Amino acid sequence: MLVSLEWLKEYVDLPAGLTPEQIMHDLTLATVEVEGVVFTGQALDRVCVAEVLQADKVPDTKLTLTTCDAGEHGVLSVVCGATNVRAGLRVALALPGAQIYPKGAAEAVEVREAEVRGLASHAVICSAGEIGLAAVFPPADEQSIMELDELAGIPAGTPLASAIGFTDAVFEIDNKSLTNRPDLWGHYGIARELAAIYDAPLSTLPRAPEVAASDALLAPSDAALCNRFTATVFEGVTVTGAPLAMRSRLARVGQRSIDLFVDLTNYVMFACGQPSHAYDADELDLPMCARASRDGEAVTLLDGSEVHAHPSVPYIADARRPLAVAGVMGGEASGVTPGSRRIFLEMANFDARLIRAASQRTGARTEASSRFEKALDTQRIDAGLGLFHQLLADIQPEAKAVAFQDAAAAPTVPAEVRVGHRYITSRLGVDFPVARITRYLESLGFSVQESAGIFTLTAPTWRSTGDVSLPADIVEEVARLHGYDNFRFVPPQVALTHLPRAKRVPLDRQVRELLAGAGLQEVFTYPWAKRAQLQAAADSWQEFMTLEMPPAPDQERLRPVLLPNLLEAVDTNLRYFDTFGLFEVGAVYPGAGEGVAAAAVLVGDDAGHLFRRVRGVVEHVIRGAQLKGVELRPSIEPHDWVDPSVRLDIHSGGEVIGVVGRVSNRSKRLAGIDRAEVLAFECRLEALQFQPTRENSYQRVAEFPTSWFDVSVLLADTVPWAQVEAAVVGMDSLLREVRWVGEYRGDGVPQGARSLTLRVIAGAEDRTLVSEEVDGLRARVLETLEKTLGARQR
Repeated sequence: MLVSLEWLKEYVDLPAGLTPEQIMHDLTLATVEVEGVVFTGQALDRVCVAEVLQADKVPDTKLTLTTCDAGEHGVLSVVCGATNVRAGLRVALALPGAQIYPKGAAEAVEVREAEVRGLASHAVICSAGEIGLAAVFPPADEQSIMELDELAGIPAGTPLASAIGFTDAVFEIDNKSLTNRPDLWGHYGIARELAAIYDAPLSTLPRAPEVAASDALLAPSDAALCNRFTATVFEGVTVTGAPLAMRSRLARVGQRSIDLFVDLTNYVMFACGQPSHAYDADELDLPMCARASRDGEAVTLLDGSEVHAHPSVPYIADARRPLAVAGVMGGEASGVTPGSRRIFLEMANFDARLIRAASQRTGARTEASSRFEKALDTQRIDAGLGLFHQLLADIQPEAKAVAFQDAAAAPTVPAEVRVGHRYITSRLGVDFPVARITRYLESLGFSVQESAGIFTLTAPTWRSTGDVSLPADIVEEVARLHGYDNFRFVPPQVALTHLPRAKRVPLDRQVRELLAGAGLQEVFTYPWAKRAQLQAAADSWQEFMTLEMPPAPDQERLRPVLLPNLLEAVDTNLRYFDTFGLFEVGAVYPGAGEGVAAAAVLVGDDAGHLFRRVRGVVEHVIRGAQLKGVELRPSIEPHDWVDPSVRLDIHSGGEVIGVVGRVSNRSKRLAGIDRAEVLAFECRLEALQFQPTRENSYQRVAEFPTSWFDVSVLLADTVPWAQVEAAVVGMDSLLREVRWVGEYRGDGVPQGARSLTLRVIAGAEDRTLVSEEVDGLRARVLETLEKTLGARQR
């Protein structure tokens, strides 16, 4: 969510000298996570207001040579190709050094003096899109420049940012940190927090005037859906553009201007967090209500999409037809038009869960639905109505509210919490006086009564929809207003005692620790997967379990294995790294049931090296977790995502429980991976068993040094390393260990074969081997490999 500092200052009188960076820091520690701050004026540096003094057509071209008064920057000649440039026009002039985005440019271009058709041009007269202001000044067409008639009283040469209110700091707040705080989804809620943090005065929002009551505007609504429904009819309105100040504020928080009444409803929503919707009253067949959809009904929304009846999609409807999806988006049939003269304003409060379900079903995630699904209090409507009335009266005094109806089915009841003074101080480690706790809570809108060390607290309605309900919530409120960084650190006293024998660590935790110890990074992903990644990992992806209300249209199926989401993580991380390793341990849904699996991916450019490493990782887990009867064998049956030439099966208890291999080119292409080798393994954890006991044995440390020698042989590709190792180790008691050194394919090596280099380590318990013995062992190793495996010395 974007929050304008200039807008906040309308509601709270912040201390002098407070910087945006300091506000960002304090708000993050006390209330919500502020991810960054943007100074909107920086993008308009070196752009000023100018007046076109003269405009002459350039013969045989579509260009116009203008003379522009740029105030302190002088009178400048500018060649312009816009169709609407003319003498007397106020324009936005980009001076040399400004950064603009010409049509079709992906990156900013610096303005420089230039010569066009032999004519000197010292600046650029800008369209709204070239300087990022299309949301404030909607262009008539792509060839038009900005017409700043609203700035007629602004002197030429004035920086455009200050002329339109863009000398602002805009905070970017992490929406996840607002999930349980519906009161903060508007500027007034954030201002209320800042007033409490800095003990600053907070202004009150206006109250709506008395309007003639009517009982003909609303019919009874579905009580399970709608907690409160208000309707106001305004007459004598004119649908024009919104004032510049309003358009400017909306643009700074990411909302483009549409028309006066759409902008008014958006402005009220961003100001106090209460969504609303304006209809053309003459297009309605009153009364109106909020109800469930009925079979055969459909409504076309403002974005052009058509929504059909479904139990999870509630409608706003008049006596004749549905008009909107309640709490999500209005319909196009009854929207406000330039010819509208009477406006019907809907301002309502809906059940949070039903709006969330409707948003998911329709795929429409709007600013309104984002707020309703957080559970707003019904009293917020009063603030929204008061602000709407005041704004409209200021802009169009001739517009009058002529009818009003309020249907409240379930008003928000203020939450009550009882908590002891000792409960608060003991958990915070600070003996706060009662008066200070009272001051903190009252600054947040709580009603506080204290008797005999017990606080009886009544939360404000804006904190009573699930946010505040427990004594622990009050502890948090006191702690954050005191300031978490103001608590003194007291190191805990630890008394070391006898460590009891620990029970066996759960297998999934052991696997996590072993994979992390192998140098892989753990990731956590959702239990569903995108369709493209499912297709990459499984041919039969359409048979997997589906969600009734998926989070997105292409994420409707639960993952049968972990690999789809790991492939998505690979695609994401390849933007930043060339080599890396990731793993996940989590739930999978291969059929109608649920299981637990472990999977890992290794990414780089050498498939051979990655295969040896991923195999080593699997063997490291088998040994480290002391697993029973688990081994790697050559694959017989094909696997959906595995390259058939580079794969091994993981066996346990006579069945295949996993696979190790190279992700095939087809699977990588479907997953969007086009420039890396990916080796992976996946294994079902529920099929694994621990060894019943550790089989430790003592091996005496050798008294005499060992000897080693390397052997290089030509060997068929079909002979695995395990056969080579078994053939050498078992041939003589002097041979202690065989190690893989490397292999080579290329010039001098026949097709279908490889040059394999192995290191043999030998030693005796009663002596040091002499060179003749080592040479003899080397000859016998070569002879054994030749006879048993068909190898020959290079």
